[in-house]
Amino acid sequence: MSWTLAAVYLAAMALFLLLLLSLGFQPRFLTRIAGVLLLAAGVSGTLLYGCGYWSLYENVPQAVARTLFSVFCMFLGRNEISAISAVPVIAKPAVQIALYLTHLLALYCTASAVVGTIGARLIRTLHLLLLRRGDLYLIFGASTETVDFAEKLPRKKRVVLIDSGGAGALESRILHMGGLLLSGEDAKSGSPELLKRLGLRPGRRKLNVFCLDENPAENLRFAQRLLEALEMRGIAPEQTAISVILPDASVSEALQASKTRYGYGSVLACEREELLARLMIRFFPPADTIRFDGACRAEENFEALIVGFGRTGQAALRALLMNGQFCGSRFHATIVARDYERQAGSFFSRYPGLRAQYDLTFIDADAKSVALYEKLQQTGSTLRYAAICTGDEKENAEIAVEFAALFERLGMRALILQCGASRVRKNADLLGGAQTLSVFTPEILCGDSLDATAMALNHAYHKKEGGSAREQWTACDYFSRMSCRASADYGGALLRSVLPDGAPDTELSQAALENLARSEHLRWCAFHCAMGYRPMPEAVWQERANEYRKQKQAGQTPLRIGKDTALKLHVCLTDWEKLDEVSKKENAVTGGDADYRQLDRDNVKLLLSLTGAAPEGGA
Repeated sequence: MSWTLAAVYLAAMALFLLLLLSLGFQPRFLTRIAGVLLLAAGVSGTLLYGCGYWSLYENVPQAVARTLFSVFCMFLGRNEISAISAVPVIAKPAVQIALYLTHLLALYCTASAVVGTIGARLIRTLHLLLLRRGDLYLIFGASTETVDFAEKLPRKKRVVLIDSGGAGALESRILHMGGLLLSGEDAKSGSPELLKRLGLRPGRRKLNVFCLDENPAENLRFAQRLLEALEMRGIAPEQTAISVILPDASVSEALQASKTRYGYGSVLACEREELLARLMIRFFPPADTIRFDGACRAEENFEALIVGFGRTGQAALRALLMNGQFCGSRFHATIVARDYERQAGSFFSRYPGLRAQYDLTFIDADAKSVALYEKLQQTGSTLRYAAICTGDEKENAEIAVEFAALFERLGMRALILQCGASRVRKNADLLGGAQTLSVFTPEILCGDSLDATAMALNHAYHKKEGGSAREQWTACDYFSRMSCRASADYGGALLRSVLPDGAPDTELSQAALENLARSEHLRWCAFHCAMGYRPMPEAVWQERANEYRKQKQAGQTPLRIGKDTALKLHVCLTDWEKLDEVSKKENAVTGGDADYRQLDRDNVKLLLSLTGAAPEGGA
């Protein structure tokens, strides 16, 4: 008998525990049902008790007050039916049954709320215990988009989201996927207490951090404070990686670990607009919009249109400039924006070489203006790429629809992209169906995935120095990382476009290799101009050459003659045809064997080796 009783107890406890758990993370539709049941119980109780007390009391305010009291008592488990049972209408069996059912409904709503709260707390505790083992994803800035991102991560059950404000409604969804939502000052400040709570300590366990709050300044603050906490806890840099959206990506170097400074082991830091532009280029590269001949030479010019010149439009221009350079092709971009001069002062001050070195046309008008449509009708047949970046997604969509109708009438094959706050949408057109891509995907935000080719390039550049690709990438400065990323993004897309049928084992002729090297030099020049560099004047070069001689005679490590990183000047920002002259002039001073054309050829061969292609006769 005792065994039977024990079995009953165990079964009851197990069922009760299951009830707690199920109520703790009930789906959103069940939450809505609970709300409907609560309303139904309240309305039914008010009608029934109101009818009874209206019959008993001649004083209306007294009847109303007693009705409200009895309805509230229903939800507290107190029975007031006896107070109105003498009323003839209430004494009817059907009405009595309705009253009891209303009481049961009220009690169920109350029990659901209580049990649901207990169940949610129990689930949080269980999840926290499970999260204290194995690698962990920590996401700062809980929102619908970041929860969508968390659900796409390979180990979504080991995800902790930090509520930076107003994300409590997402907790049910986060718990349901096996994650955890943390709030409070300890969590939002990235304190040592947060790390202690998550059980993070020195060892093999890895922490992957994503700072994705809408406010980039808050992302930087959290990343810095968390870094201090990690150092206090003695967490090795190799245990950490961070992807962070910043107000200015150039400050990311302070987050990266180095030989002399504690930091994160891996850092992917971008401004939101820069990340969006990279998403645009990665999935819709300019190389896919023009034709190439059998010798990898472009057969047509690359013509781009950018609507809007706020931060997103500016990032789009830099991205298209860096990735729209091809041997045999002329780059031209038309930027349409009302009062663009008022928005672009900082941009052109920061990147002075863009207007001086490239063919850019600015139109001070709206995207729906007669001036723009007349220009498109006159020259639109050459347009290959349209990026709509007004800052308003509704306006972007309206302009895209109007452009699509115009392009269809004119028989144009231009790509139309809508660039919103965190996603890029491609319209259905002659080039294919509609497509929407978000920056909140592991492929874009996980640094190892996005930077795999860039890391391989950097490793090849520094192979003689020893160390793994990861170690060398960690030691990279901000500019070098950006350079490798730009080369990888451009080179990969170009090679996919020019290789016949995408065949990775194609042997390219020497003429094709030379044209690819010319394209690489054009890309290199565009990248440097888009990073603020300008061509080095001859007088400056001569001054630096004289300084080089002096330093060498004094036994000091001489400066690099052709590159001034302080003033952002570079002697190689010139035509391909002049590179041999630059090499000879430098070698005459240094006694070296610089060959700047060959560097471009070598970079192409390196990209070919990474894609599996090979030059004729081998690399």
